[in-house]
Amino acid sequence: MQVHLGGHLAWYDAYKRSRLEITLDQPITLIELLQNLGVPPAEIAVAAVNGIAVELEHARVSNQDHVDVYPPVGGG
Repeated sequence: MQVHLGGHLAWYDAYKRSRLEITLDQPITLIELLQNLGVPPAEIAVAAVNGIAVELEHARVSNQDHVDVYPPVGGG
């Protein structure tokens, strides 16, 4: 699976990577994936699986998927 941590979310990765390659033993929920990566689900404003916007609470992911997550964006 390919995971893209947009914005400041890369800071939650130990190596500060914004793109990760992950292998799962079985499909899991997107929230479980984020928790396994140390990314707080509360930090996610937009999530997409294979280019389609999803709700964190209902999305499931597997090894074939491409996941993009983004935090809220503030401006001034």
